[in-house]
Amino acid sequence: MRSRYSAFAKNQMQYLRDTTDPQSLDKIDEDANQEWADRAEFKQLEIIKAEENGTKGTVEFKAHYAVDGEDFVHHEVSTFRKQAGEWFFKSGKIKKS
Repeated sequence: MRSRYSAFAKNQMQYLRDTTDPQSLDKIDEDANQEWADRAEFKQLEIIKAEENGTKGTVEFKAHYAVDGEDFVHHEVSTFRKQAGEWFFKSGKIKKS
């Protein structure tokens, strides 16, 4: 999760694509991710909870960022799948804070 947050902050969209489960790629709006990364000033990643169960994992987090000087918090629970020792993002569900 931390590496994906850093990729957003550094605008490294290829890394985000490379660490997304191939079965989930068609569900990702890469243009929206790019637009967000272009406009946002990323301030902090707050990991609320992380769980691993074999090849499945979940991470609840808050990404603190600003756009045009206004602060926001993106609160999400992401699911991951481990394959050949590497974690891949499967999906994310926004939580109401």
